Amino acid sequence: MTASKASSRVIPIRDFSSCSYCSVRRLCLPHGVNDDDLQTVEKIVEHRPHYDKGDHIFHQSSKFSSLFAIKSGSVKTFGVTRDGKEQITGFHFPGELLGLDAICNEVHNCNAVALEQTVVCEISYDNIESMVGEIPSLHSDFARLMSKELRRDDEMLMILGNMSAEQRVSCFLYNLHRRMKRQDDVQDEIHLPMTREEIGNYLGLSLETVSRRLTGLQQADIITVHNRSIKLQDIERLRSHCM
Repeated sequence: MTASKASSRVIPIRDFSSCSYCSVRRLCLPHGVNDDDLQTVEKIVEHRPHYDKGDHIFHQSSKFSSLFAIKSGSVKTFGVTRDGKEQITGFHFPGELLGLDAICNEVHNCNAVALEQTVVCEISYDNIESMVGEIPSLHSDFARLMSKELRRDDEMLMILGNMSAEQRVSCFLYNLHRRMKRQDDVQDEIHLPMTREEIGNYLGLSLETVSRRLTGLQQADIITVHNRSIKLQDIERLRSHCM
C-alpha cells in the first residue's frame, strides 16, 4: 500500500472525541439529525472535559450557562440539607443530560460529581437556543428530554412514597437495567459505580437494609451479586417485584 493511500484511511485521533464517532450519540442527539446538522452540533460543543472520581462538574447555586451530555462514566447529583448532610437526587449515565433543571431559574439546584472517570460534552445553552432555529428537530427533542426528566422524578416519588424496601431496591436495579440497556442491547449485568451507602441515601434506606435486600434477591435466584457487579438472572421476576 502506498503512503498516500494509507494516509487517506487514517482518522486523526482527535476525531474520535467528536459526535460522529461517539458511541452514545443516538441517546443525546435528535433521531433525525443528518450529517450536515451534525456539523452544526459539533460547533456548539465548547469543551469535552475529563473528570476524575469525586470531581465536581458543577456546584449547587452556581450560575447556569451550559448543559452537560455524559459521554462516558457516571455522575451523581445531590443537594445538602440544612444540617449539612448529603441527599442524593439522582444517578446519571452516558447519553443523559445534566443541568436541565437549572434552565428555569438560571442557577443549578444541585451538585454534580463524577462517580468514576467521566467525560462530558459541555454545550453552551445560549448556543443551543440559537441552534434550535437552524435545526427544527431540536425543539421537539428538548421537549422529549424534559418529559423524560419529569417521568424519572415521578418514578422516584412513587418509590419513596408507598413501596417497601424490597420494592425500592428491585425498582432501582430494574431502572438501571432499562437505562443501561439503551447503550447495549444485550446488557444483563450491571456495574454499580455508586456504593451501597449511596444507593441507600437515594432510596431512603439504611446501608444494612440495602445489603439485606440484595442478599434476599440473590437467594431467590433473581440476581447474582459480586462486589459491585450484579448479574440479572431473571429480569421479569425483578420487574414483578416493582409492582
